[in-house]
Amino acid sequence: MTVQELFNSLTFDDIMAALWNTHRNDRSIRNVAGYKEAYDVFCNLTPAGEGGEVTFDISPREEWFTPHSLPLVTNNVEGDYWENTVQKTVIYPNDNPFTDAELAGAILWGMTFYGFTNRDVWPPNDTAFSHYGKQAKLLERKLFIPYLRNKIIKQELKKGELPFGIAFTMEVWSDIHQRQRHQNRSKRRRYHRISQRIEHLKKLDKRQHLINSLQEVLGPDAIPASKMLKAETITEKWFDSHCYGKLPRLDYIIDLLENYCPYFNEICQSGDHNIVVSYTSDTTSVTDAEKIRLRSFLSNHFSPGSNWQLLFATDNTLSNELALQFISFEHNPIYAE
Repeated sequence: MTVQELFNSLTFDDIMAALWNTHRNDRSIRNVAGYKEAYDVFCNLTPAGEGGEVTFDISPREEWFTPHSLPLVTNNVEGDYWENTVQKTVIYPNDNPFTDAELAGAILWGMTFYGFTNRDVWPPNDTAFSHYGKQAKLLERKLFIPYLRNKIIKQELKKGELPFGIAFTMEVWSDIHQRQRHQNRSKRRRYHRISQRIEHLKKLDKRQHLINSLQEVLGPDAIPASKMLKAETITEKWFDSHCYGKLPRLDYIIDLLENYCPYFNEICQSGDHNIVVSYTSDTTSVTDAEKIRLRSFLSNHFSPGSNWQLLFATDNTLSNELALQFISFEHNPIYAE
């Protein structure tokens, strides 16, 4: 049996119930909506690649209920293309004590990196999206220069020629940490000051990237850009439909939010200002009936009188599907009007 055949032989609710049992100690199982999206994708992907086998490591039974312990972990599912993994053959453990749903849950957990969807991408290196990000990269290079003795590495660092940004060998990092342990108070204060500035610039860089992305699809005046940039906190969450022609896309989204997102009301109730952006392709743009129904659904979850807005944009990568982007931010009192 392949991974995809295993998933299609079970309902998502059965798999999630099993995952709550076997992985009860893992915090990621709260992200049910992410697992639901991934499950629907895996059941409908067109397999491609060389395939392979999926095996399991089983912990001793006496460790199953201890904190930070997992009864079983799946091998050969992390870090591979989903199209290839779904066609791999499931090799059942010897004297298998687990149900098919529990095995499928362990595979789902591993394939998604613990509940992540394709919207939750972790980049291997930092990307500068704006002048804030470029300033942060310059300061990062400045941060380590006093601790380097190799002139060639120091020159490469100044010019920004090191691969993956700040990427030293273990020997160089060891020398840096050794010198940091012997730095005086002035150097410690310098290091702390620059580190805090870098962190702040990276936060502004991500916010500016979000603002630029929204303005590109919505227009320059659709969002309160300056308030978003100066906000005390800002959060972003995506939800996508994965209907594959089996049911209306808005039905999928509403079901996902109401039945598989236990923190949905937290999303709607957080922040002073909330923005919801609905994305569809230009060939299957959102209909007037969908707009009315979506607005009515959201108004039942946002508090009466709360500051929220629903906007519509185009994303031609979505084909026939629909995606919702929730953005909430808390105003910084310093900049409050």
